[in-house]
Amino acid sequence: MTSRRAVLASAVALLAGSLTLAACGGPSGRGPTTTVYRWGVVGNKGKIAQLELSTPTKIGGITGRIVQIATSNSDGYAMSSTGAVYAWGVNSFGELGDGLLTPYETRAVKVRFPAGVRIVSLANPMPFDAALAIDSTGHAWGWGLNAAHDLCLSGLVHVRPEKLPLRRVSLATGARTHSLIYSEDTLYACGSGDAGELGNGSTATVSVPTPVLGLPKRQRITELTSSWEGSGALLADGSYYNWGYNAAGQLGDGTTTDRAVPVKVELRSPVAHVFQGGSGPLNGQTIAILNDGSVWTWGNNDRGQLGTGSETSSDLPVRVHVPRGVTFADVASGGYASYAIDTTGRLWAWGDNRNGQLGTGPGRSYETVPVAVAVRLSQVSATAQNVAGLRIGP
Repeated sequence: MTSRRAVLASAVALLAGSLTLAACGGPSGRGPTTTVYRWGVVGNKGKIAQLELSTPTKIGGITGRIVQIATSNSDGYAMSSTGAVYAWGVNSFGELGDGLLTPYETRAVKVRFPAGVRIVSLANPMPFDAALAIDSTGHAWGWGLNAAHDLCLSGLVHVRPEKLPLRRVSLATGARTHSLIYSEDTLYACGSGDAGELGNGSTATVSVPTPVLGLPKRQRITELTSSWEGSGALLADGSYYNWGYNAAGQLGDGTTTDRAVPVKVELRSPVAHVFQGGSGPLNGQTIAILNDGSVWTWGNNDRGQLGTGSETSSDLPVRVHVPRGVTFADVASGGYASYAIDTTGRLWAWGDNRNGQLGTGPGRSYETVPVAVAVRLSQVSATAQNVAGLRIGP
């Protein structure tokens, strides 16, 4: 079984020995190129929402070797091997981090961090109309909309990155108006707690980092994930806990009751990688790759996003219909659609396609089982109906 972490590690190792390359174009030296794509739709109001792409399309304006991508509902982000970050999409609340407020950018712009800051990791997914990143000294940075203090900062809008009040940060994620940050072996949450997504036993909003309660002690967190009013943490022993909104069984615990503290999802094998999706109260699903190579999912299935061949939701994990002879190495999930990259780099997608988010072009409005997309990728990220992909190599 090739885990997502192994895929990313091999990609970074491959890139580390390469000369400087031009993204979205030909090589400027020896070694593989890196190409960043977007498709689907970003934003949620006015003419911006009509700017849809139904097939993966290259993003311009990015330079250097890209090693990670991430998305929010409104934007896409790409991080280079030198620690630079590029962003594209809506910029109504400064979520592109370049100091400006512009309606929409189809060409990537550079996020303006203070001099000397080198970013080593992007939160994935990102909070609603906002972004989070971690630098080489273990500090987290946030920018964009801070409506519910989900960036753990004061002030409503930040048009450039601001440092968060935490140290030794290693993981971060966010969605809607909340965020999760792993700092000094403690998981903290900020923002809205309407459905218990902060994991602190309350549904109140908090403006400062507040510890998540109830996770097993002495177990390191290896992945964080989030969705609309949902949160999740993967532990080093492969156990997965989630909490928050549960109207369609998004928590996989056999109920539809919201949880304000973490609950463990019972699966037949330890989890290798997990990703939550969901962009509103009418959707929400989780997809997980297990150590035995099988792929499981649970939650809402109105548009076939569970990949089971039906449109029946499930409050317990059910197995994805992975095509015969195919092994999924990476998975992601957006609002009503899910994605996977197999061990050959081929992209698969299923679920809703009304905004072109499957990347298969115009045609069928949804798919209930994985279908191949005409692009090979190293990474995929999705939030709401917004999708980004990274290809390392020719």
